[in-house]
Amino acid sequence: MNVTTPMLEKWMDVLLYAFGLLLITEWLRPVEKLTDTGNIVVFVLFVIFSLLLHYFHVHWLIRCILLSVYIMISVQFLHSNYLLDFTANLSNIYDGKWELLSNPFRTLLFFLLLWLVTYLIHYWVLVKQSIFFFFMLTVIFISILDTFTPYDGDKAMIRIIIIGFAMLGLLALLRLSIQEQLRFSRAPIKKWILLLTGMITISVLVGFGAPKFSPQWPDPVPFITSYSDKVMKEDGSSIDKRVGYDEDDSELGGSIEPDSSIVFYNNAPAGHYWKVENKDIYTGKGWVSLEDGMDFFTFSNGQEMTLLNTYDIPEVVKADEMSAKVSMMELYSHILHPQSGYLKKVESKKGKEFKYYQDMDKIISEKEDGERLLLKEYEMTYDMQRFDIAELRKVTDPDETMGVLMDKNTQLPEGLPNRIYELASQLTSNETNWYDKAKAIENYFDGPDFVYSKDDIAYPEASQDYVDQFLFETQIGYCDNYSTAMVVLLRAANIPARWVKGYTEGEKSIYKGESVYKVTNNNAHSWVEVYFSGIGWVPFEPTKGFTGEVEFYNSDLKQDNVKKSETNAPANAEQKKMETSERHDTPDKANQASGDLFVGSFGGILKWSSITLISLLMLLTIGYFSRRKWIPYLQILRYKKKSGSHFATAYLVLLKQLKRAGLARPEGQTLREYAAYVDAVYGTDEMQKLTARYELMIYRGDVENGEWEHLQIGWESLMKKTSS
Repeated sequence: MNVTTPMLEKWMDVLLYAFGLLLITEWLRPVEKLTDTGNIVVFVLFVIFSLLLHYFHVHWLIRCILLSVYIMISVQFLHSNYLLDFTANLSNIYDGKWELLSNPFRTLLFFLLLWLVTYLIHYWVLVKQSIFFFFMLTVIFISILDTFTPYDGDKAMIRIIIIGFAMLGLLALLRLSIQEQLRFSRAPIKKWILLLTGMITISVLVGFGAPKFSPQWPDPVPFITSYSDKVMKEDGSSIDKRVGYDEDDSELGGSIEPDSSIVFYNNAPAGHYWKVENKDIYTGKGWVSLEDGMDFFTFSNGQEMTLLNTYDIPEVVKADEMSAKVSMMELYSHILHPQSGYLKKVESKKGKEFKYYQDMDKIISEKEDGERLLLKEYEMTYDMQRFDIAELRKVTDPDETMGVLMDKNTQLPEGLPNRIYELASQLTSNETNWYDKAKAIENYFDGPDFVYSKDDIAYPEASQDYVDQFLFETQIGYCDNYSTAMVVLLRAANIPARWVKGYTEGEKSIYKGESVYKVTNNNAHSWVEVYFSGIGWVPFEPTKGFTGEVEFYNSDLKQDNVKKSETNAPANAEQKKMETSERHDTPDKANQASGDLFVGSFGGILKWSSITLISLLMLLTIGYFSRRKWIPYLQILRYKKKSGSHFATAYLVLLKQLKRAGLARPEGQTLREYAAYVDAVYGTDEMQKLTARYELMIYRGDVENGEWEHLQIGWESLMKKTSS
């Protein structure tokens, strides 16, 4: 049996539309991973719906109406009680204030973009019969994201190459059939498809198995970033950086922009800070660590660290055993561990060996050959400390074993301005022990002179010290400013301290059906640790608006809990917690059934069935959005046919309709106050009459006694007014 060109075109159109849909999904995957956009399936269904309308050649006007209805329903589904303020949003677009666009309006713009893309897919497949341009755009898009963002595009690139080669091969066959007016039998077509499949399979296998050169060019991202910083920091001007973990802290300063990308989830039994590392050398501009030659020891996957000499909890410190599973969304070679906690064991399905740098308090995961390993998931067991203030106050001077530790953790750069030493002396002069001195410095930053902000933060000038600028000139900044300033003041008072960086506890969320803490780049944070002889390193939190998550108690006061950090610390570690209204993603409420695509007579049945269903959906949508206008008349008709006592239920129906009309009763408002408000809006006194009668029935137990006929006229009048 020969396959005619029209038949071949129909089948090819189906396959090419399917491949085009797969390419579009490769554009949508990064959106879900790199932004806080959820419910991607809603957008995928929109693409499928739009391509189906194109495939069945639905009239453009009907197509526009149906897609518009889908968009309206979807926006309503994603943003309940939404309001599309076109004037304000268009004004923000004109002014370039993209960050002020409302979430519903952004969703609308995204739908319009997808609408345009589906039209282009239709144009390239059916009209131009060439998909190469869109294929190359997809390759470039994923390549850029893989290079400049945390998105891992390796698997996506393999999928794109497979889809692209398949589309190019099928289009070549289709063009050959149309241009030469050839009639193929099924056998040659099968051979073509088999050869195409074999070529793609061999290409992919060769790509996997063939030896690969190491990168021939250096990573462009550090160069671009460093060059941009160099240009923008001239004359002490401020540049914007994005919040998040970075190994390079040698030049602190500058404004930072928020980043809500998820870094990891953890199911710790209680929220606490997570440490990455600490740094001990202050340069006057930032922090560095001399990792080369630094002492370290290795331990294996699942090894009990309590058996090692480094694990030693002082007797005066109480500790509670905890365990947590960490699921990384952004992959790093370092292992996160709890602040002030004693790590007992780390287990991972892929990790073989871990290297612990004692001076940095940093753990690195490694392969058997010593190469750093990026772990997706690991579990840990640890002891979380509780500190006795009475014991901390016993420490007034370093003991004889702290010589090296004092030299390292009281280091300050030469030429540090004298006024820093004077301020440190002034703040601690009235205290006799290290704990109270540290608290005096910590509390100093809670004063009204200091302001927490991430915006308009200047870099220090070439000859200016970073801490000196913050303490005596700007007095505005974020965690790096506060924590660095406290460490320097402590060291100026000859108290050993170090600068620590990691993440705050994050916020409660659900991950894979489990209650967890979600930690984003916004939770990146830095704080302070002070060393106390016989106790160890104790965390302090100088950043304004943050309280830390460490528990203190005072045994001298005979109580178990004097101070426990509140769990309402800011969820975003680079900004105070502010009231924000967010769109809460809701689960999908409908399952999309997939049907077989038919040709010939079956195709016609499917076409008209789809149009019928979509038309019904459109009517239901119109009815839903106009329900305020027709429901009152339906209720009036319903109660006219009823006889007997129905006033109580009719009054409740009226309240519900008023709420639907935008006149919802505020919480705490009495019925009489609400009735007066409704009458003021509609210019009547009917609501107050109805309410007075309703209150008599409810609060005194009066029976209706056939009064519904007398009250019905006023009730119907108000119901009709709500529909206007």
